[in-house]
Amino acid sequence: MKILLINPPVCNEINHASSSAPPLALLYLAGYLRQNGYPDIKVVDAEASRLTWDKLKELLQKEKPDIIGATGVSLIFPALVKTVKLVKKTLPGAKIIVGGFAATTEPEKILRESSGAISFVVKGEGELTLLELVKKIEKQEADFRQVKGIAYLDQQGQFITTEPREYIKDLSTVPWPAYDLLDKDPTTYKGMPHDFEGMRRPVAVMLTTRGCPHRCAFCSLGSKMHRERDIKDAVDEIEFYHNKFGANSIQLYDDEFIGMSPKQNERVVAFCDEIIRRGLNKKLSFLTQGRCSQFVDLPTLKKMREANFVWIWWGVESGSQKILDFIHKDITIASVKRTFDLAKQAGIKRLMFIMVGFPKETPADIKLSADLIKKVKPDQVAIHIMSPYPGSELRKYLEEHKLLDNDDYYSFDTRMTVNHHTEELSAQEIKKYYQMMIFRFETGYWYFFKFLLRSLASANGWKNLGRRVRTAFSYLLAWGKMTN
Repeated sequence: MKILLINPPVCNEINHASSSAPPLALLYLAGYLRQNGYPDIKVVDAEASRLTWDKLKELLQKEKPDIIGATGVSLIFPALVKTVKLVKKTLPGAKIIVGGFAATTEPEKILRESSGAISFVVKGEGELTLLELVKKIEKQEADFRQVKGIAYLDQQGQFITTEPREYIKDLSTVPWPAYDLLDKDPTTYKGMPHDFEGMRRPVAVMLTTRGCPHRCAFCSLGSKMHRERDIKDAVDEIEFYHNKFGANSIQLYDDEFIGMSPKQNERVVAFCDEIIRRGLNKKLSFLTQGRCSQFVDLPTLKKMREANFVWIWWGVESGSQKILDFIHKDITIASVKRTFDLAKQAGIKRLMFIMVGFPKETPADIKLSADLIKKVKPDQVAIHIMSPYPGSELRKYLEEHKLLDNDDYYSFDTRMTVNHHTEELSAQEIKKYYQMMIFRFETGYWYFFKFLLRSLASANGWKNLGRRVRTAFSYLLAWGKMTN
């Protein structure tokens, strides 16, 4: 069986790349299939390679795989559908299997919108399910009702979904991502969206755990079983990326590397000790994510700093306890302040994620977010618009309360478009407060003045100077009212 796994070229639809990281999910699947007897496999990152639809068609005609797998998040749902339709038209006899967050959260929708192109949807974690599907397809079996974790349309067009697949508890059974099967040089991926002080490129991205047991209402992934990899094996992978690909930094994609429990702290310390024992702390810089909980402690953070963890990104989301409780963040403002103080004491740089546009959020709540940022003084702030991803509790809330204004997947970008309103704020007001927070905490006052000066270099700039000056002063006045 010849198998081709594709990351769809959404760049053709939105005119820019949607991700700067390698397709880890496909690389894990490829490695697992190869380990279990299917060596004729290739991973094509059509997005990173900027393949046009015509070039993708040529590649399909050249490879002629028996099975094609494709994946994607909700943001690229339309491109994913367009990809599988192209595959079906080019290779009508091939079996097409789709997985990833988009397919998992809306399996019936993607099956129907693909107009019969998709043979099966894999829901959730894919290794075990995909392997079972490939084996049944190879044997030309016709009954797939006993395969756990899939969805499909039967011959009468009825939607069939099977019982959930159990999670892989022993992650040592899953091989490392199969970078050798990827059509692109791994060192060309940026990893981090932009430069962070102390993190030298190239940057390798990897996972040391799977799953997040928490229940944030804005998340479309849902609660999942948290599982940990063997520490030695994970550090072996880190060392491999340094020696094989010349990685200078490692970005850990774990949902929550620190802040979940005292037991997790013990693992973090042991993980860091292994990095230090091998001298990798002198060769590599590390970046990861954490949870602002009561479990964060100074000794663990100091050990992370000794292992050369330079940055921790913290998902704070709001400075209002009312909003944190509403979105089931299960943290307190006090624990946020304490966590940021401890990280500073340990010498680790701190990024704070904040979102604007939650239901029930008022200007006073946004002011609390601004006050929190000013109080803890993070090294960097990343402000986003709350985006109504399918599968999330907040998406359901907006739909039930008729607050969703736009269902264009490409607009779920979290940085440009407001797709909803709330009972407290219109979409225009959400955008205004978001831009004000960006202006104050990401770009700063000088950015506005430099922008105005640069605009004078063009005729269009002079033409719109009055409007831009008025906008700048309106932001300054509104910001002053909100922060007084």
